[in-house]
Amino acid sequence: MIRLENVYKELKGKRVFQDINLTFNSGKAYLLKGHNGSGKTMLLRMLCGLIQPTRGIVVVPKNMYFGVIIENPAFLESETALYNLRYLANINKRISDDRIYHALKIVNLYDYRNDKVKMFSLGMKQRLAMCQAIMEDPNVLLLDEPFNALDEDNYKVVCALLAQYKRQGRLIIVAAHNIPEQETLLFDQVITMNDGKVLSIEGSQSQTNLLTVQ
Repeated sequence: MIRLENVYKELKGKRVFQDINLTFNSGKAYLLKGHNGSGKTMLLRMLCGLIQPTRGIVVVPKNMYFGVIIENPAFLESETALYNLRYLANINKRISDDRIYHALKIVNLYDYRNDKVKMFSLGMKQRLAMCQAIMEDPNVLLLDEPFNALDEDNYKVVCALLAQYKRQGRLIIVAAHNIPEQETLLFDQVITMNDGKVLSIEGSQSQTNLLTVQ
């Protein structure tokens, strides 16, 4: 469980969040909706500790390990996909090449592992970002616009992956602004944000007790 209580954030004299009270539970998937600048990406950044609240608290258990896509993932364009993933994996030293190969197969990039990233399409780069997010077997996924530039087949691959992770008891939080209505069924709660505030919450809150807002 990750909990935010009375979170207020100010950056350079500008309010980013106000009165955010949310609880995210493992084994559930949450969708953050809202136009650009509504606070979705900044919320993901706060959840994984990249920024801290000005006031209020963010409670994250020590056993939470994050897989993250935030904004435009940066890769070494002149290097191969495999080089990039090995480089990132070397930071935490949690996994071997076998796990990297497995993640590449999941996102349909194994056959392109030795191709330079600069040759990748936008959709392939998006899948490479997903690969780096899942390769270390996180129990929390924070994904900013993970469906961008994906073709229909790979869109389905990512949706199936998220559904599988949810069944495995992991926590998934996705920020996206353009998801077909039928795909929102994947999510236990749909949270709409605007101007750093939670405007609405849709989902079976009374049955699942997934999210609380005050």
